[in-house]
Amino acid sequence: MQVRLRAGGVFRKIRRVSELGRNDIVAMSGRAATLGVMSKSPNARRIGGPLAWEQLSRPDTEQCQRFLAESLSLLLSDLLRSILSDASPALAADESAVERYRNLADSLADGESRRRTGAGITRAGLAKRCVTWLKLLLTPAPSAPCTAAMREFVDALGLFPALFDSEPSARSRRARLTWLLTHDRRLDASTREAATALIEACEHLGVLLWPDAETA
Repeated sequence: MQVRLRAGGVFRKIRRVSELGRNDIVAMSGRAATLGVMSKSPNARRIGGPLAWEQLSRPDTEQCQRFLAESLSLLLSDLLRSILSDASPALAADESAVERYRNLADSLADGESRRRTGAGITRAGLAKRCVTWLKLLLTPAPSAPCTAAMREFVDALGLFPALFDSEPSARSRRARLTWLLTHDRRLDASTREAATALIEACEHLGVLLWPDAETA
C-alpha cells in the first residue's frame, strides 16, 4: 500500500507539471536565466563554488612556523624540567623526547638533523638543538614587525649556553637571561632561576605567537 501511495504522489506531481501553461514555463526559464547571469556577475557575493574545507583549514607557511616553534618550545621546557629534577644535563635524553624532536626535524625538512640525533644524545645537547631551531624560526626579518616581548625571548635564547656554563663569567649572562624573561631583579643568577624563567617563557610562548587568540 505504501508503494502505491508513493507512486500516486509521483503521478500527481507529474500531472501538475504537465498542466502548467506555456507562459508559466517561459517565466520560469526567464528567472533561471536571470539567476545564471547573476551568478556570473562580478558583483555577485560569491564567485565560483565554495572552497573545500581542506583549502580553508590548510595553514600557510607562517602558521606552520608558529606551530613548529610552539612545539619546540614545549619540548625545550620538558627537557629543562628533567635536567632540573636531578641536576644532570649530561644524562641521555628520554627516547620519547628524542622521537618528538625527530618528528619536528622531519617537519622542518631537516633529514640530516634527524639522522644525527641518536638515542644517546644528552638532554643538554637536545635542548641546544631546540634552541637553535627556535632562534631560526622566531628571529624576524629586519623589516618585519616584532613585539618587544618576542625580541626579549629571542635574545634570552641567545644566552642559553650560559645555563650550564660553570665559568664565573657566565653568571652575568644568566642574570641577563633571567631579567629578559621576568624583569625581576630580585632573582639571583643561579642556573635554577634562569632555567625556571626559560621554562615558564617556553610554556607561554603561544601567547606571543597567537596574540589575537588572547583578545578574541
